[in-house]
Amino acid sequence: MLSVIEELSGDGIVLDAAHVRARVDDWQERINDLYREITDWLPDLCVNWDGTVLMDEDVMRAYGVSPIRLPILRLADVGAEVATFVPGGLWIIGVNGRIDLSTRKGRFLIIDRAGVFAHPRWTIAPALRRLDVEPLSQATLIRAIR
Repeated sequence: MLSVIEELSGDGIVLDAAHVRARVDDWQERINDLYREITDWLPDLCVNWDGTVLMDEDVMRAYGVSPIRLPILRLADVGAEVATFVPGGLWIIGVNGRIDLSTRKGRFLIIDRAGVFAHPRWTIAPALRRLDVEPLSQATLIRAIR
């Protein structure tokens, strides 16, 4: 399984614009799939997919890959926002992408611990206690939100 370090160092792959574009497309798909799963887990909350964040990482610029806009997911309960999910970055050493989660309880990091192009292995941890990591599930997400 290819890691981000191997990918960026060129071990075993040719890093070019086509590869970078494929990684960006895969990241966008994983985000959308995760957001759909989250909204399925929390059907009682109001969902807002209106916002976006610009993805324009160094690796993309180095290989001439155009920036894209990624969705921000907001969840609300009786008119009050309870959670905001914002893609935080793809090329992060040791992980395969991060989504920042803000809730009334604080900030959390949702991280894909799978290898490059592998099936996602989402985890969640409080931002200030990053070693308290757990697999992301309906139960762990509810604890972070409520």
